[in-house]
Amino acid sequence: MASSIDWFVFTKKAALMQRLGDLVRTGHVQYVEGSIDLAKAPFFAAKLDHLYRVGLTRLEASRRRKTGDAAFRLLMLTEESDKPIRWWLLRTVGNMPPEGHREKWRDALRDRIKMTGYELVRQPRPGKSVASWTWRYTKEREADLRDAIVRAVRTKRDDELRQLIHVIWRTPGFAAARAQVKKMGQLIVGEWKRNRGDDPMPELPTRMGYVRRLPDVGVKLSTLSKTKK
Repeated sequence: MASSIDWFVFTKKAALMQRLGDLVRTGHVQYVEGSIDLAKAPFFAAKLDHLYRVGLTRLEASRRRKTGDAAFRLLMLTEESDKPIRWWLLRTVGNMPPEGHREKWRDALRDRIKMTGYELVRQPRPGKSVASWTWRYTKEREADLRDAIVRAVRTKRDDELRQLIHVIWRTPGFAAARAQVKKMGQLIVGEWKRNRGDDPMPELPTRMGYVRRLPDVGVKLSTLSKTKK
């Protein structure tokens, strides 16, 4: 199935996470997700465009919504050359083509979008009347990291603790994730004092960066196909 659109594929996870948050915030709360081999991706994207018009401009999509039709968006991500492309198809509430009713749509308000140990959540903002969308570690991933911290401190595996610190402080600096990292830092200090006393503790970073407004970082699908041959 041919398409005149050369599809964009994100190569930076934080930028893709930010775009997912943007879409959900603007009403694209229904979603399906999956993965697909690169060789099949052009046909797959063209098929979705044929069925759902995922390649419309923002203005065109806005006009569809005003007439009561659902607007659809497709996001793709590639991080490793030997891994399939991950994709998310999101839509607003509205009239759908018949094929849309065959999809197993999930509601991001109740069934959170998750990826690589993170989840997209809506949280209150101090001093603001409207909650914001942000990313944080899933409860399972956060618990795993905290357990690993406690184990490393108590068993005196300092190299393992240093690696954990490196991983944790590279967390994308979304507001909710930053709060979790701060608490993990407090856990490290508290566990060290209780179990290691005056032993020199591995250095903790003094700050963690914020995720500011990121540009779309990625490549066209045609370029990606050439580089991975």
